Amino acid sequence: MKAVLSGTPFSDPDWIFERKLDGIRCLAIRDAGRVELMSRTARRMNEQFPELVAALESQPARDFVLDGEIVAFANGVTSFARLQRRARERVPVFLYVFDIPSHEGEDLRELPLRERKRRLRRALDFRDPVRLNPHRRGEHGEELYREACRKGLEGVIAKRAD
Repeated sequence: MKAVLSGTPFSDPDWIFERKLDGIRCLAIRDAGRVELMSRTARRMNEQFPELVAALESQPARDFVLDGEIVAFANGVTSFARLQRRARERVPVFLYVFDIPSHEGEDLRELPLRERKRRLRRALDFRDPVRLNPHRRGEHGEELYREACRKGLEGVIAKRAD
């Protein structure tokens, strides 16, 4: 799903919050060992990010669909402009994973988000360049928003926990 802009920060225990990353949305699909990276518009990205493909193919899980964001950093903050320079120069990239809609043949989409995140943490070995995008409970939404503003981050994403 695409993010929808909200005009008012909020806190709510029925939600979770994640840092908004400034990169390229990516589905990573592994079927029997082979990995395909797909953009939000269904464009194949394997040739553009071979180190991410290799890292995902080395994972112990043999069958998964991951939802995440490919990012590059500039001064400790994700930078789409730096990511775009990838075509011209060597720019390190990372895949921040925030959901696992399918794992080992099981469709997880109907499970509550908190349960999918638990399964995600168990399904992968998170080591560079594959990273877990951490989340915080919804009671901290407004605090996280203020922190993102202070640090000059892209923002925060709110998701229903159920």
